[in-house]
Amino acid sequence: MDKTKGIVFGILAAFIYGFTPILGKLTFLEGSNTMSLAFYRNLLSLPFLYSLLKYKKIDISIDKAQGKKLATLASMGPTLTALCLYRSYSYISVGMATTIHYIYPVLVTAASITIFKEKISIGKLIALFLSTTGVALFFEGDFNIIGVVSAFISGVVYATHMLYIDKSGLNAMYPFKISFYLSMFSSVYLFVAGIISKNLVFVMTPKGWLYTILLAFFVSCLANTFIPISIKYSGPTVTSIVGLFEPITSIVTGILFLKEPITTKSVLACVLILLGVFIVTVAKEKNLNNNN
Repeated sequence: MDKTKGIVFGILAAFIYGFTPILGKLTFLEGSNTMSLAFYRNLLSLPFLYSLLKYKKIDISIDKAQGKKLATLASMGPTLTALCLYRSYSYISVGMATTIHYIYPVLVTAASITIFKEKISIGKLIALFLSTTGVALFFEGDFNIIGVVSAFISGVVYATHMLYIDKSGLNAMYPFKISFYLSMFSSVYLFVAGIISKNLVFVMTPKGWLYTILLAFFVSCLANTFIPISIKYSGPTVTSIVGLFEPITSIVTGILFLKEPITTKSVLACVLILLGVFIVTVAKEKNLNNNN
């Protein structure tokens, strides 16, 4: 049951990551930009997370070792991954950037096998192959070395982020406490980066602030918290594979809200990704039944 719980939280996180780009695009129309969105997404989540921790009477204090680990983790997913991926959008299409970024499940699996000597089942490998093939069907756009390298680095950093949560022992910490400190450290990093690059905006329309607050709640409070939960119960490999559910959500929301066209290639891509996620889920259920 716990491992199934991890898969469910992984899919929920992917769903949130998939539909929130629409909110991001709406903030851009109201005066924001990618750097500002990443910064405010973390900063504005802090009141939500702090209130929740206080309500649950969770001790928010951390020791020096935990502080170093959290500061390191915050520099990865919430900061470097976001900045590299956003940078790639300036040089290559979103489809190409997404395809390259989603190399991270392959990297997580490869690292688990070669570095951490973990045994990966045939089912997981088949699921990974099908899902990655599905994502590859989103590939489109013109080649640009800066954009390609930026998107690839975003995938490498995110893979490292997921493995670090698992191997550092941070997944034993209360999930919303992890999110609180990740948002706090990331806010500092992104504020400094925004000031240096002069890309941080301080004026938006009321709608822009509303969309940003909603995005902060869904991504930094919920999705970023669901990932450590998923990794804790199902491991980084399975979490990374079910994370491939994100592009499907992006496509469906794009069709529903942005009136984007439905293509045969996108339908086939979604089928392959769903099939991969289904195989992982079924494999987990069989393992649980065999253990009982």
